[in-house]
Amino acid sequence: MILENIFRDVNLNKTEINVLRYIQNDPEKCVRQGIRAVAECCYSNPSSLVRLAKKLKFTGWLEMVYFIKFNITMPKMDVTNDIDFMNIQPPERLESVLKGLQDKRILIHGSGFSQLIAQYIYNKFLVIGVNASLALWPDYEILEQKNTAKFDAIWIISKSGRSSSALNWLNALQGKGIELVSFTGDHQSPLAQAADISFILHDPQKYDDDIYWSNPFFGYCILGFEHILKLWFMQMSAGAPPDAPVSFISSQ
Repeated sequence: MILENIFRDVNLNKTEINVLRYIQNDPEKCVRQGIRAVAECCYSNPSSLVRLAKKLKFTGWLEMVYFIKFNITMPKMDVTNDIDFMNIQPPERLESVLKGLQDKRILIHGSGFSQLIAQYIYNKFLVIGVNASLALWPDYEILEQKNTAKFDAIWIISKSGRSSSALNWLNALQGKGIELVSFTGDHQSPLAQAADISFILHDPQKYDDDIYWSNPFFGYCILGFEHILKLWFMQMSAGAPPDAPVSFISSQ
């Protein structure tokens, strides 16, 4: 994983990058060695390593090492363990989203790999009769100019929550009063923070923007979306079996 992408907002010199890569290769060894030994191995000094940690907004040397261990090094070892994969922020908005599937006009957007998830959600909405459209345009303002009909809600799928496409859409949607629903892997991302409700999916490779390493994030997106639909079916048909087919539920 490219460290420059992880700390993209910080101007790092060659020595600082070498230190970060040294830690990335074996963070446990760095903890055992201590800051003085690591500094010596990297042809630096302890005070420079402390300044590097502060530069990256960490409280100190050990916090920087453990961040690299748990967020960068460890995910390479095993990223497919099954866990509780989705959180909803804020959970009290879920009922409103479920009700909106019955009558709101929804626009779905995703780019790159997220486009595949957007396409899946759109296709599923077509099957169950939700009024939805799929947008592959990277620029929402152009799409808005070409489409006279207004949307009640916009669903954006973005693994990082900070892709250029997602940020462009966020900027274009400011002040328009359109409900924003996000599927993302980072609860601190601009997308998650701006959304009315965010479905936060487990993403063990948050900084792998090139989608290089094995990652269950996009699979979790589909599982999470299907779980939302299951809740919707249950809401529409009180008393129907949770796993009843759509045609059966619709006839109740």
